[in-house]
Amino acid sequence: MRINPLQIILFTLIIPISIYSQIGHGFSFDNYNGIYGSVTNPANTAQSKYRWHVNAISYNQLGISDFGAIDYFNIESNPTGFNGLNFEEHIDESSNFNFMVSDSDVMLPSVLYNINDNHAVGLILRSRSFSDYSNFNGQFFDHLYSGLENAEGGGEFNSSFNNTTQQWKEIGLNYAFVLLNANYHFIKIGGTAKYLLGNKAVEARGTLTGNYTSGTLGEVDFTSVDLTYLNTAGDNLQNNPERFYSHAFGGFSNSGSGYGGDLGMVYEWRPRETNRVDVRSNAGAVNTYKVKISASVLDIGSITYSNTIQQDSLFSTVPTSIENSEIADNGLVEALRQSPDITSNPQQGEVTFALPRSLNIGVDYILFNDKNYYINLNYIKSLTKQEDLYTNSRLDLITLTPRYETQKFSVYLPIAYEQNSSDVSAGIGVRFGPITIGSASLSNFIIDGNMKHLYFGLNLPLFQDVFR
Repeated sequence: MRINPLQIILFTLIIPISIYSQIGHGFSFDNYNGIYGSVTNPANTAQSKYRWHVNAISYNQLGISDFGAIDYFNIESNPTGFNGLNFEEHIDESSNFNFMVSDSDVMLPSVLYNINDNHAVGLILRSRSFSDYSNFNGQFFDHLYSGLENAEGGGEFNSSFNNTTQQWKEIGLNYAFVLLNANYHFIKIGGTAKYLLGNKAVEARGTLTGNYTSGTLGEVDFTSVDLTYLNTAGDNLQNNPERFYSHAFGGFSNSGSGYGGDLGMVYEWRPRETNRVDVRSNAGAVNTYKVKISASVLDIGSITYSNTIQQDSLFSTVPTSIENSEIADNGLVEALRQSPDITSNPQQGEVTFALPRSLNIGVDYILFNDKNYYINLNYIKSLTKQEDLYTNSRLDLITLTPRYETQKFSVYLPIAYEQNSSDVSAGIGVRFGPITIGSASLSNFIIDGNMKHLYFGLNLPLFQDVFR
């Protein structure tokens, strides 16, 4: 296939632009999403709409917080997400129970291939990072990360917070097959086996109680400290975020390794009115089901860091004062370590971090036969808890998406409800040929000017061939 210069220029310009979504609101259930559907459910590889489907590069970013707005172009400078938060947007919403989630997913060049009508395989390469904070005092962390010596005012804090941040790469081999293809019933099953390369991981959890005054002469007065801190990189994450963060194209670091996978199945009910002979003869352009039900368990597995890992347990029940300048120079964790009033109990050994396992259930229904109008209901449930050690926890998300879908063009209208924050948002998405663009939080942007959700995708038109 000949590629003209305009295609090359378009591809070059689009690479740096991000897709921002947890699971691709609306788009993940488009019957023409190709290899992107294999990520949300590995069974989707079988009987996809393409003989070949090639992803050049896709970049997914999720960021939700009840304290602050997210700056997508700045969040990557700090994997904990706080460099990308504008706390001033919601300074009045500070409490001891604020939360933040940041999820980045880069799909590197990957390919899907349908061997025949019953079997398909795929190679999926991804670079991912995930960070979540829960039950932290928003104002204290705001002043802590922006610099206590430069902050105005002070306050009290009393929170039992936890944070897990990890970054890893995946080499995934996907296989899917048709289990049943009867007159009215169709079932396909798939799985993706993953080899996991752990870059780095950090966990900090515990209770901090006290008060502080800002300014260069101010200090933080702790009434009690009970903090556990582990960093597989051996660096102070707060002071050296650039040492933790490794760009997706910076090489496959292997400070930890492990195995994982995804499992999924899809059932389609194909009654006579949607599964006629004339429809089947053009199944590459028309779907033959009335109802499609899908279920998948994603991110099974773990990564073990077997090098000499140090975990510090910091504890104190007596009043402890630390100057703001010392925290600015050394970071909070190191300042606590050096305090004579804090008991430090370092331990060494290997540690295993689990992936943020989740359950993904979807129901897709065609509203009008042969009219290409669909409605989709999707539910994402985290199978890990925020209290679990050495793992992240996904957001629980319910999304209702009406859509119009054809081979060349689709439009989606996702309405999402996020259970953790009780946030409701609505948006719009469009797929035109190889390009998909949209937002599931357009309503938030119109109301308060914050674009909480944005996605943009491109797949190469090379080797595309409608197969079924």
